[in-house]
Amino acid sequence: MNRLVYFFIWLVFIQCSSNGSTEPIVLEASCFDNVQNGDETGVDCGGSCSQACEPAEPVGIPTTGYSTPMEYSGHTLVWSDEFDGNGLDTAKWGFHLGDGCPGLCNWGNNEEQYFTNTSDNIHLEQGNLIITAIDQFASGKNYTSSRIHTDDSFEFQFGRVDIRASMPSAPGTWVALFMLNKEYTITNPDAYWPSGGEIDIMEYLGEDTHNILGTAHYGTDFPANHYFDSVDFSSLNGLAFDEAYYVFSIVWEEDRIIWLVNDIAYHSLLPETTGGNGQPYPFNDAFYFVFALSVGGNLPSASPSPADFPDSLIIDYVRVFQKD
Repeated sequence: MNRLVYFFIWLVFIQCSSNGSTEPIVLEASCFDNVQNGDETGVDCGGSCSQACEPAEPVGIPTTGYSTPMEYSGHTLVWSDEFDGNGLDTAKWGFHLGDGCPGLCNWGNNEEQYFTNTSDNIHLEQGNLIITAIDQFASGKNYTSSRIHTDDSFEFQFGRVDIRASMPSAPGTWVALFMLNKEYTITNPDAYWPSGGEIDIMEYLGEDTHNILGTAHYGTDFPANHYFDSVDFSSLNGLAFDEAYYVFSIVWEEDRIIWLVNDIAYHSLLPETTGGNGQPYPFNDAFYFVFALSVGGNLPSASPSPADFPDSLIIDYVRVFQKD
């Protein structure tokens, strides 16, 4: 919040205190509140605000990178999104909005962003889904971004998943392309996490552009019996994950998950893995997708700097294949 707004709040407070009024103070939306509201087309600009909006910075969509086929022998493409339309297909995707409160405040990870569904934070461009984190104040958070999911619209059990994507580069950003148990909700997260399982197809931190993680979370109780099994994977041929498209995949079968990058397998999980920690194996249930670009939180060690934003996660496609 800028100094002018702080001064305005202080001035109103002093005036009300001096005249003894007990009426609640209501601050109307304005062109100086660091929030996009009313008919504004940007933060404190456009619409009825006299200040013109600066043009959005172009997104650096990669021109090179790895790609996977539209079909595999013995498999059928059962669900996909190529992001070729004019806007996100809301028949396939929903939004997780806000800061996660009251059920999962700060999204359970001390994250520093407020999730929105505005075009500033999420849009389609040149056949790509663009999720952008912005240095923008909203509801007590210094950044905004977006998080989408397929809960109740697409939940599936087993298959091969391919996600072609390019990462942001700002330190403090945290990309998570993951899956949650079909019974999991953010309004009652403890009921099915980690007991219902979480499959992190890929996690990435902008502070380390040459490394990603493939992880599974499980355990009957939190925090006493929360376990995770995680393996990292380094970029190929010196090409950072923010410089080109990579394809992040899992091959998910009964009693087995294999993680791959550009068709190179680097991690696997079996019932013996969870059983070795005295925990059941929860990954034979149906799951749904969650894609998020977060800012700050428990996993990044670098603090975000406003000068590094906006920055974007770029997703070319997501495809799900199942055996015939």
